[in-house]
Amino acid sequence: MTQLQKSAKQRVLFFDQIKAVMIALVVLCHVTLTFFPEGSFMGIGFVGRSQPNWLTGFDLALVEFFNTFYMCMLFLISGYFVPRSVAKKGVSTYLRERLIRLGVPFLVGLLLINNLAYWLSGFFPGGVLRSVPLASYPFNHLGVLWFLVVLFSFDLLYCGWIRLSGHQFTIDATMPTPRLRSWLISAVVLAVIEVLMTMPSDFWSILLNSPLDGLGAQGSHVFTYAFLFFLGCKAAAHQWLERLDAHLVVRWFRLSVFLSLLMLGICVAVAVTGNFKQQQPGISVLFDFMNTFIGWGVMGYLLLWFQRHEQACGQWLATAGVDSFLVYIIHPLIIVLVIGSINFFAWPNLLSWIVGGAASVLVSFGLSHQLRRIPAISRLV
Repeated sequence: MTQLQKSAKQRVLFFDQIKAVMIALVVLCHVTLTFFPEGSFMGIGFVGRSQPNWLTGFDLALVEFFNTFYMCMLFLISGYFVPRSVAKKGVSTYLRERLIRLGVPFLVGLLLINNLAYWLSGFFPGGVLRSVPLASYPFNHLGVLWFLVVLFSFDLLYCGWIRLSGHQFTIDATMPTPRLRSWLISAVVLAVIEVLMTMPSDFWSILLNSPLDGLGAQGSHVFTYAFLFFLGCKAAAHQWLERLDAHLVVRWFRLSVFLSLLMLGICVAVAVTGNFKQQQPGISVLFDFMNTFIGWGVMGYLLLWFQRHEQACGQWLATAGVDSFLVYIIHPLIIVLVIGSINFFAWPNLLSWIVGGAASVLVSFGLSHQLRRIPAISRLV
């Protein structure tokens, strides 16, 4: 095996490990949404239950923290593997296979998983749709599947650029990795864009109450996601993600930790004073500005840490990463079943969150792994 083949094998291993962790955090974040005051996910929530104000602040801080990096990381990694695949298969074959690989799970998720999740939520305590007529259920709503729509759009843009420019993918590992100045400029510019994107709040509210609800929840971050996807494409040509400047990453990660703790303190303080609902819009704008400053450090540190510890993390975590795409598709239904079942017990919210989060993650990955033993499913996801 050549050194290049060994390197490629290692890159796949730690990238898969990261994907597993990111999707697990996605599941945990969506579980956390059910504990917000008047909050829910896919029609299930903890309606009518009270919890300490500090826990409400902790819930908000946790979701906001996750949102700074987990979807960003998924777009970065997705973009990283696109140039190599397009160069190997050609634009037409790549897009045809991509349409099948994303399109079939999208339709199954939209028509079966999401609709079944909303319908079943009405049978559980805490189902926010229990008193709503079945005809008014939000069937055929996008939900978490917004990711597949946006990802395929980025694929189309990249392939269109390849066709127009005639660019040939080659690896040149001699180009230096981006320095502090590049990190800082990108973080500042995208932070300003994120804040500006939240300004037309009525527009996002309309989307949230439409079949495109997933885009309403995540659409304001689309320029950041686009930047990271195409940064991943660029990084693939120079192996930037394997050659990160450890000193720069650690320094920025310290900033991320400081800002995250500040975010937690603000959320808890506002929640304890009882002004959570009134202050949440303003807090969200502040966090939109902090997103990139926190996310850059966390993503860089995760890439660095997993690259150095991929053997310690093991093949099992990389296998979970391979299963993670199917986890993403089916986890809304799993969360409804798990959180709905927990609602039958009068447990404290903190215990319910711990049990519900752990069970939702484990069941989602376990079921996905078993489903992928079926050849027809494993070829798609």
